[in-house]
Amino acid sequence: MREEHTRLVPHEPHEVEWARQRPAQHRTKLPAVGDEVLYRHHDWGLVVPAEVLWLQPFDDLDDPNLWTVQRDPLGQPLTLDGRPVLQQRLDPWPLLRLKVEHLGPVLSREARLRGAAGWLPLDWQRRYRPMPNFTAIGA
Repeated sequence: MREEHTRLVPHEPHEVEWARQRPAQHRTKLPAVGDEVLYRHHDWGLVVPAEVLWLQPFDDLDDPNLWTVQRDPLGQPLTLDGRPVLQQRLDPWPLLRLKVEHLGPVLSREARLRGAAGWLPLDWQRRYRPMPNFTAIGA
């Protein structure tokens, strides 16, 4: 099923959970500065080419999209000298600065949900992405 055919169907919890922690084989390789990616400025909007100008450094410990607090088996935060112990997310979601024609530089995270605004890999239409569970009733 094509993404645009699901435009009126709300995102389901399993889609959101998958976007937060994609299995390793479905994670997008991060582009490098100078690479071309695709970009969607608005949800369900037109997808256009963009050039990567900057990639957020992974040492940005304040960004919860890159780092999370490590927890013990009971779910309590681990601390060291009274400070929480951080661990890098298995599927980090960094910001990219992109050069987009007619928009100039924009900051964007990867569009991981169907129809979402953000940057997309060049092969985004062929990549697996979970779809909603629904039944269409035709006339």
